[in-house]
Amino acid sequence: MLAVVASVLVGAVPAGAASGQDRLLAGEALDPGQGLVSADGTQTLVVQPDGDLGLYDAEGVPRWTAGTATPGARLTVTPEGDVVLVGPDGSTVWSTGTAGTAGSAFVVRDDGDVVVEAPDGSVAWESGTAVLPSILPPGGELHPGDALTSPDGRHTLQVLDDGDVVLLGPDASTRWSAGTHEPGSSLVLREDGNLVVTDTDGRRPWRTRTAGHPGATLVVQDDGDVVLWDPDGTPLWSSQTAIGPSQLAAGAPLATGQELGSSDGRLRLRLDEATLALSYDGRPVWSAPAATDPGARLVVQDDGNLVLSAADGTLLWSTGTSGGPGSSVRLEDGAVLLLAATGQELWRVDVPAELLVRRAELATDCTAVDAPVPQSDTVVTSTGVRVHPCLAAAVDELMLAARAEGIDLHAWGWRSGEQQIALRAQNCSASGVCYPPTAPPGTSRHERGLALDFTVGGGVVQHGTDAYRWLVDHAPAYGLKNLPSEAWHWSVDGW
Repeated sequence: MLAVVASVLVGAVPAGAASGQDRLLAGEALDPGQGLVSADGTQTLVVQPDGDLGLYDAEGVPRWTAGTATPGARLTVTPEGDVVLVGPDGSTVWSTGTAGTAGSAFVVRDDGDVVVEAPDGSVAWESGTAVLPSILPPGGELHPGDALTSPDGRHTLQVLDDGDVVLLGPDASTRWSAGTHEPGSSLVLREDGNLVVTDTDGRRPWRTRTAGHPGATLVVQDDGDVVLWDPDGTPLWSSQTAIGPSQLAAGAPLATGQELGSSDGRLRLRLDEATLALSYDGRPVWSAPAATDPGARLVVQDDGNLVLSAADGTLLWSTGTSGGPGSSVRLEDGAVLLLAATGQELWRVDVPAELLVRRAELATDCTAVDAPVPQSDTVVTSTGVRVHPCLAAAVDELMLAARAEGIDLHAWGWRSGEQQIALRAQNCSASGVCYPPTAPPGTSRHERGLALDFTVGGGVVQHGTDAYRWLVDHAPAYGLKNLPSEAWHWSVDGW
C-alpha cells in the first residue's frame, strides 16, 4: 500500500494535470495507481489497484477509504457534479451522490478532509476526516462553526450557531460550556492574554479575566482539559474538565483533588477534601461511608485491599478485600472494579441500571421526551446544533442534504428554561401578547431539544425563500414539522 502512495507522490497524476494536483475537475479521471495530493503535500488520495479509494497521511497511515473492492475501477467527476468510482464494466461501484452540483471539483484539503466543492465554494460532500487545530494562538478567533480538537481527536471545543462555546467529549456530550447564547458570537484570544466571547454588538458576556499575559495560547489537550497557557508555562485558566486515568495500579496513590475517569468521561471516581465519591453524568452513584481530609489518599495495597487513609495514616475506609500483588482499580462498562492480577473480581460498584437505561432511551426515543431536559441530556451534532440525542442523526442528515443542494442551512436548537424565560420577557407584553409567538417556559419544544430555528445567511428562514421551500419539501422526511406562523421553527410535532 505504501508503494502505491509513493508512486503518487513522485508524479503519477492525471493526464493534463500538474504534479501535486489537489483537485479533480469535471470530465477528469484517475486511473488505478493515480491520485491527488493536498497543496501542502501532507494528504494523498489514491485509486488503489484493488479498486478501493484510499486517503493517507504523510506517513502513509490510512485515514479513510470508500470501502470498495473492484479491481480496475477509475475515479471521475461527472459534468453533473457527482464523483464516481466506475468499474471496468462501466458500473458505478461508489459515488458521493452529488449530482446536481454541476461544476463541482473533488478536492483533497490540507486539513485532511476530502470534499466535493461546489462552484460557490460550499461543500456538497465531505469525508469528515479534517484534522482540526488544537491551539488558538494570540489574536486567534473562532467563529460559529469553527472548532479546536485535541491531538487525539477525542475532545472538541466548538462555537455553536446559537452563540455558546462548548467542549464536547468523545460521545458528543457537553463537558463544559461558556453559557453564552447570543447568536453570531465568537471566541477571541486577545493579544493581551484575555480569552473572551464577543457578541455581534461587541459585548463580552464571558471572559477569563487574564489580561496582562501577552503571548498566551489556548490548548485543547488529550486529557480533555482546555487550558490557557502563559508563555512561561503557567496555566492561567482551565475548563477543569481533565479526565483522569481509568486505572489505579497497586501502590500508586490517588491523592486529594485527583480522580479516575472512564474513557468517555461519564463515570468518575474522585477523592476530594470531603469524600471519596463515584458519579455518572454528574449524578451521585456512591460514596465511601467516611469523611476524608485534605491529605487523604486512596491506595491499592499489595494484599489486594483498597484503602482510604487520612493524612496521618489513620484508616478511614477499606474494601476489606485480599487478592494478592498486582490488584488494581478500573473504571469500565458502567462500574468501578477492584480486580486481582488473575482477573478475579474482588469488589465493585455498579451504576444504577435506571441511569444506564435512561441514557439508552434518550438516544433513540423522542416520543418519551415530554418535559424540558437539562443540557447534560443533549448532544451537539456534527453540524453544530444542540438537540436531544434522539434527533441528532436526523438533524445532521437534513443539514448536509440541504447544503448539498446549495441551501446553507444552520440552526439553533435546545435552550434552557432560563433562556426561555428571558425570551418570553423580551417578546411578550404584560397582557401576554407575544410577537413573535413565544411558548411559556416549560412548554417550548426547544427546552426538550426537539425543535430547531433554522437560519440561512445569518438570519432566520422566511416564508417564500428557497430555504423555506426546501424545508417544506424535505424536512418531513427527517421527522420535522413546521409551525405555520414561523417559517423558521420546525419541531417533531409542529409546536
